[in-house]
Amino acid sequence: MGQPKTVRFDDELEKKVEEYLETNGIKFTQLMKMAVTKFISEPQSIHLAPVDTKDFVASSKKHSKNTKKL
Repeated sequence: MGQPKTVRFDDELEKKVEEYLETNGIKFTQLMKMAVTKFISEPQSIHLAPVDTKDFVASSKKHSKNTKKL
């Protein structure tokens, strides 16, 4: 058996999950197993693409300005 994992949802998704569990009478761990199994068994449409250098530099400058304020 694997190590226990922690999952955090935003408030809206948390409510939907709780309603689903209540309606279908299953446990949270069962739902997570079913959801992850279905997700990883289907082909994914996520494709990595290189970032444009200009966009990266602009984004990093913006980030560094925001973090200096902290």
